[in-house]
Amino acid sequence: MIMNIAAKKVELIEWLTSIQDQALLEKVESLKQQAISDAYQAGLKPMTSEQYKSILDQAEDDYKQSRVTSQQDIEKESQNW
Repeated sequence: MIMNIAAKKVELIEWLTSIQDQALLEKVESLKQQAISDAYQAGLKPMTSEQYKSILDQAEDDYKQSRVTSQQDIEKESQNW
């Protein structure tokens, strides 16, 4: 029998809430963190030299055209967050 994803989630949640073994919970948490890290790493991809140079050229142009924000201005703005 193939269980749909929502039912599988409910089953796992019920199982997790019943766990009393601290070591097992730590293993599950470690697995979760590794899955998050793996998903993040999978989304990263190296740039080609041409892409990197293009980004640098754009940054230099932004600087020359005064399309920049100082660290001091960013710190002031972040106080309102």
